Amino acid sequence: MGAAVETPTPLRDPARRRRYARFGAAAAGLAGALLVAATGAAFGDGCRPNRPRPPIVLKDMGACQFDPQAMSFRGEPADQAKCLMRGMDATRNLSPRLESLPQALESRIGNSAGLPAREELSGFLSKQDLEWSFAAFLWQPLSRANDDDPHAPTARYFVIHDTSGPSFGRRAFPADIDTDRKINNLESFRCPDGWGKAHVVVNRSGGILLDHELAVPWRETKFERAVNFAGALKGLFVHVEMIQPRRSAGRGWHNDAQSPDPSFTAAQYDRLALLYIIASVRAGHWLVPAFHAAIDANIVNGHDDPLNFDVASFGKSLDAVTAQVQGFVREPATAAATAAVPADPADYQLAGTAIAPRPVVAADISPPANTVTVKADAAAPRLAAYTPAVKTPAANTPVAKPEAPRNAQGAHRDDKASERPGWNRASAGGDCRIVIVKGYRRRVCWTDAAAARERSFHPYVIQAADRHGWR
Repeated sequence: MGAAVETPTPLRDPARRRRYARFGAAAAGLAGALLVAATGAAFGDGCRPNRPRPPIVLKDMGACQFDPQAMSFRGEPADQAKCLMRGMDATRNLSPRLESLPQALESRIGNSAGLPAREELSGFLSKQDLEWSFAAFLWQPLSRANDDDPHAPTARYFVIHDTSGPSFGRRAFPADIDTDRKINNLESFRCPDGWGKAHVVVNRSGGILLDHELAVPWRETKFERAVNFAGALKGLFVHVEMIQPRRSAGRGWHNDAQSPDPSFTAAQYDRLALLYIIASVRAGHWLVPAFHAAIDANIVNGHDDPLNFDVASFGKSLDAVTAQVQGFVREPATAAATAAVPADPADYQLAGTAIAPRPVVAADISPPANTVTVKADAAAPRLAAYTPAVKTPAANTPVAKPEAPRNAQGAHRDDKASERPGWNRASAGGDCRIVIVKGYRRRVCWTDAAAARERSFHPYVIQAADRHGWR
């Protein structure tokens, strides 16, 4: 008998082993790609650094000589601005100290004179569709140093940055650089995880993104992060980023030393001036403007922004925008709305709102007369809820318990809802009034069902009386 021929198994057959190996490698690669994609989808919306940033150790207190005890730079506020409002020269070194400032800045910095009234600014912001981003917070203080320590000073410096991007390398800037949607897309700076770069970002067409409310302590310079201060500077600075694309200059391939012409648009200067007014009104005095480049000048790998910033253009915008705000007159209320305003605001007890992220210090705020002061409550953001004061009936007075109408199924319903034009059943109310909240007219409605019960009225919805309701 001949020798038996052994049939090779898949694992012992060399050809099949090679095919299985190739298949395994392909499967592993596909699995890795899917894992990376899933990880990107899970963390793509976050801006928090993946690893701790290296510690910063200062050898001195900077080019403008910061005093840790006084929590300020050396000199009077205007003198500080002359030192802090300077950028990099052509050799990429800090420019000389400014000899003078535009009159618009020289006459304001450090003073309270010339600040617009909160009511004027509130109306102007509402007209600019910035009501909920900025106007609602005008009666709240700015952040405080030492990570919002109530005993630390409030923010004193208004720091101007540029994004230094997107980078075009050696390519020319596009002709529509000020309106290009990709370049000016503010959504690319939105950080749902709360790690946005600055408090506010301004694009080249004047669009604004609020990443951190101005009462939130935040750091964006290396100087603030230095271990020398142990976090004491967090909250002393307000940061504003302005979108500025860059490209390479000269023969070098790896630099971003060239900015567009002009470096910043008129719309950006106007928006920056408005933000400066907002921050100064909340502080009670004009803050000290500063450049990122000057603050980090003596630190290795410090930044050069804002590159080619025109201080004179900023001063002109500040004068122009201030005049617009101070000359702004809110549209008069209609006769019906005026008649609906309660004669005595004390009839309404404060239930709470979450406009302020922290308790308000009385010394920081001076509400105007005839203004209903809103107390902080972090549980209900941007919503002012009021509960009317409950009046105790006289003794031996019978209390009627009206029966609310019922539908065919026996459940209570609001028969008047369909009779009110402009109100659907979800927002139908039994009693609507106009109240003044921080200079705003607000329509407050209480449901008929609540009025029919023994307990007092309960507010159902609050919306601006002269704007569309919330979506």
